[in-house]
Amino acid sequence: MTEHKKQHYIPQCYLEAWCDPECPTGHTPYVWRFSKDGTRIKKKAPENIFYEKDMYTIHLEDGTRDLTLEHGLNQLESLFTQVRKKIEKKENLTIEDRTILCAFSSAMFGRTKAQREHQRKQWEKPLEIMEDMMKATPEQKRRMAALPSSSSTKEAGLSYEDVKYLVKNPTQTFLPSIVRTMTPLLCKIDLAILTSESRIGFITSDAPCVWFDPQAYKRPPFLRHAGLMYESIEISLPISPRALLLLNRKGFNGYYVSNDKADDEANQLRRFYSEEYFVVNRNYKKDIWFDSGA
Repeated sequence: MTEHKKQHYIPQCYLEAWCDPECPTGHTPYVWRFSKDGTRIKKKAPENIFYEKDMYTIHLEDGTRDLTLEHGLNQLESLFTQVRKKIEKKENLTIEDRTILCAFSSAMFGRTKAQREHQRKQWEKPLEIMEDMMKATPEQKRRMAALPSSSSTKEAGLSYEDVKYLVKNPTQTFLPSIVRTMTPLLCKIDLAILTSESRIGFITSDAPCVWFDPQAYKRPPFLRHAGLMYESIEISLPISPRALLLLNRKGFNGYYVSNDKADDEANQLRRFYSEEYFVVNRNYKKDIWFDSGA
């Protein structure tokens, strides 16, 4: 069974909105992929970027490839493309449409390579401790057992094999729970759509769903993360070069026309939070996107 081995962490159907509108007739549609520093530029078909082999596949003990997660993501992507068509026409969104956007945003946040490595690192240390205990002498084990422990693995009742699996398969393990947990929370906050009328509009990236809090720097260091409990939280996701989803707690709902300054700020944020690449619908970049002090 070799189907669905090429699995995208940034969906092909999502990227198609950034295909160059001036692509010559007869050519395979392409986007412009820039390295994060803007020095390397390539024309790439959406199907040929931002994917890994079996990124969402669950490998069962009998050798079977469980594609439940991959198929679930494909279904969500199909629903998203239908909602995007409504957004392009600036139609009113239903509660179902808003839920789909929130679920898609949750998935886009949780399915990237950057998020996968973050989850992996959370469990590498507990795994290392377990492996050290397995290698320890009986006397060393007695000493370690006598020490007070607040280990998350102990509290969760996780075995060595459980933790080893989490380190090896963080996306398959955590992505479904991220979507299930985050979607209803996002549905409770305000949802606005910024629309751009500029030639370039909004860019996207290999980590397009950004959580940003412009007021975070005012809080103590250990509270400077972007969290849903803060009124100043902004969660943004480019829908297309023409539209940007903005989840917020400031009462902004519905459609708003963007301007050049707002476009630049959104693109600056997207480029800054990208892991390796950002994507534009034309061979174009702007100096302000690289200005970390703006």
